[in-house]
Amino acid sequence: MLARSTDDLVFVPNVGFRLARGAMDAANVVVERDGRTLTAGLTSDRDGAELRISVAGLDETLDFRQSRPVDAPVRVADDRGRVVHEQPARYHVNSHFYRLMEGPTMFQRVVSLERIEPDARAIDVVMEGAAGVWHVTIPIEPKNATGPRGVSTEAIDVRHGIAIAAPLVARSETITAIELETYFVKNADPGEKTERTIQGVGCLTHARGLGADLLMLRDSTGRHHLERPRPVQDRTGGSRRREVALFEPMPPEALSASLEIPYVVLCEMSDETVLVPVPGETDITLAGCMAHVTTTRVGRSSDSTDSRPSPIEGLNGPCVRIVITPNDREAERQLISCGVMESNDRGMTMSMERSGPPVIEVPDPTGSSPFMTFRGPRIRVGGPWKLEVPLPRI
Repeated sequence: MLARSTDDLVFVPNVGFRLARGAMDAANVVVERDGRTLTAGLTSDRDGAELRISVAGLDETLDFRQSRPVDAPVRVADDRGRVVHEQPARYHVNSHFYRLMEGPTMFQRVVSLERIEPDARAIDVVMEGAAGVWHVTIPIEPKNATGPRGVSTEAIDVRHGIAIAAPLVARSETITAIELETYFVKNADPGEKTERTIQGVGCLTHARGLGADLLMLRDSTGRHHLERPRPVQDRTGGSRRREVALFEPMPPEALSASLEIPYVVLCEMSDETVLVPVPGETDITLAGCMAHVTTTRVGRSSDSTDSRPSPIEGLNGPCVRIVITPNDREAERQLISCGVMESNDRGMTMSMERSGPPVIEVPDPTGSSPFMTFRGPRIRVGGPWKLEVPLPRI
């Protein structure tokens, strides 16, 4: 469920646009039984509700950094007897056993639900399956939010089958907040087997933090405003990315502002793989993009020193360093990074500088691996996407 047209949304710092009224919240509920501990919590806001369940004290034991999907059906109803229906999951794996670092094996279930009605004061949850049968009641209470009011806009641009929209903007005497939603235009090809996710908007991944990545806003008076570092990220799932770009307050006389997003980075996952020799230099083609790859052996990762070893043990020993450079820097689609299958059970690190391509380092315990296997390329798709955003009056 997306935000309704009648919703009153406000910008909350470090969070994003949220319901001024009608959201629900709950403290975690903890249940102990037969040596197992279940923890359940719930939030409900503009996009619906999210129920998170974890169970500790399991008999299951996984290897370090491993996970295993399992089935765990969940039924949810509120205290007025209304069934709360499940929505399509926001995450690729929403029910699994997992083990992180040296800790015990845990179970986690994440359930995306439709929005909880505002007159509900509890939800009743029944979960069955691999982690056991559980029945728990979670008390909930209304949650209000305050902040600059979000005003709807119809600003949108579409390039290369990717849409970037600015559905909301908020303005105050201290800040200008513009929500950006990036998503794929529906693909009519039913045989498409490549799974695409949005990794970065105007940056390689995560958030725009370096000066070269920051967006520039031009208001209707002709003044330019550089984006403040680290936009607010919002959870909507891999196929749709939502964030709030933050700028300084606009001049009172500014009525609108224009914004350009230079590129978007995608991960395109399919069965296609490429073997790259170690050490060496070679040209490869992945997802239709050509790039030059350099691989070298190093004694340890650049993230690791004697005084500050990496928390990923393998990076403290022999590693393979990988640098990928697009063959054509003017191409609309450029291969800039990728997943390395050998890192699945070893971990990896990626570093970036203000200039130059990303540097990937993957543990190589034997120090003699003859090749690395590339899969899941990161593709830089060139723009620009241009948005003209009306500014509300303060």
